[in-house]
Amino acid sequence: MTTTNRRIPAWAIDTLLAVILTAGAFVDLAGVSHTTLDALGFREPDGFTIVIILLQTIPVAFRRRLPTTALLIVLAGFFLDRNLNYPNTVAMFGLLFVFHAIGSELPRKRALITGWTTIGLMTAFTISGVFAGLVSIGTPLLLVIFTSFPFILGLESRERRTAAADLALRTQQLEFDWAEAVQQERARIARELHDVVAHEMTVATLQAAAARRLIGNDDEQAKKAAGEAERAGHEGLVELRRLLGMLRTDEPASRTPQPGLMQLDSLIDQMREAGLNVDVTVEGEPRALPPGMDLNAYRIVQESLTNVLKHAGPNAAAAVAISYRSDGISLTITDDGRGAASSVGAPRTGHGIISMQERAAILQGTFAAGARPGGGFRVSVSIPCDTR
Repeated sequence: MTTTNRRIPAWAIDTLLAVILTAGAFVDLAGVSHTTLDALGFREPDGFTIVIILLQTIPVAFRRRLPTTALLIVLAGFFLDRNLNYPNTVAMFGLLFVFHAIGSELPRKRALITGWTTIGLMTAFTISGVFAGLVSIGTPLLLVIFTSFPFILGLESRERRTAAADLALRTQQLEFDWAEAVQQERARIARELHDVVAHEMTVATLQAAAARRLIGNDDEQAKKAAGEAERAGHEGLVELRRLLGMLRTDEPASRTPQPGLMQLDSLIDQMREAGLNVDVTVEGEPRALPPGMDLNAYRIVQESLTNVLKHAGPNAAAAVAISYRSDGISLTITDDGRGAASSVGAPRTGHGIISMQERAAILQGTFAAGARPGGGFRVSVSIPCDTR
């Protein structure tokens, strides 16, 4: 059997309280004898007594929605009851519930002003009654306790609600930040997987195709091409295991260093072994770059050259230009192949271009890619470096 916890609405609770107070007040009136009235000096209940009772009890039903209005009405009934000297009933406890609502429902500053001002005025009025001989000397103290206690409880209730709401908001924000961080990490790993797999598999595929064509004609070169295909596949698997290992929580993170521009020579050698003629020029003094900047710059060059292998066609040549500036670095990768977009300046589409754009954006750099006049393709990236 399934049980559902349903919270009773606040208005229903307040309405029930108002009904109970009203019924209790009428029971009190019914139980008062003439002997008691004469002994205590109370006035004989009449039709106006019912009006005074309702003034003190009915506003309890809407005390949370209209706390200030409820307070004014209950105060009117309370002071009429005291001044006309009708018998005491439980209707006076309506004032207790309304003061609680003033503390719990009004904004804090307004609640403090309204609550303490009202309590102060009521106390001053009662003290004047003491000097006039209308009430006993202990009445003002009882009134302060009677009104202050529920008011302070209301303030505490409001503070607890506010703290709970703030905690819920902070928890929601943390969950949002965590989800965003997870999404960013997934996107980063996806870029790494794409770049690694695309590069190594492209090299392996081209070398395997070359080996197949050379078998029987030049067995030595065929063996060399097959070896390069094997090496590319092995390196791709190593990188793949490293990236997938980052997703495992029961295994220590891999300590394999991330590639950077200082390892560019190895990448260029792989490309040349795969049959792509690559020329590299470096301007400025090479220097160590921040790890994230270094890795992303390397991946951009790797992805650009991989695209040349895939799209530029046979006998294509590529050029890589790296410029180290005081405020960052610039990368320009061009080729003279046939695989570029048909119109000059039109970008080549695909995950590779998107990946390079995202890497440049992460580093707050600029990215441009498109066909060159006269054929070929050009990728230009400028990455700023914080020199503070």
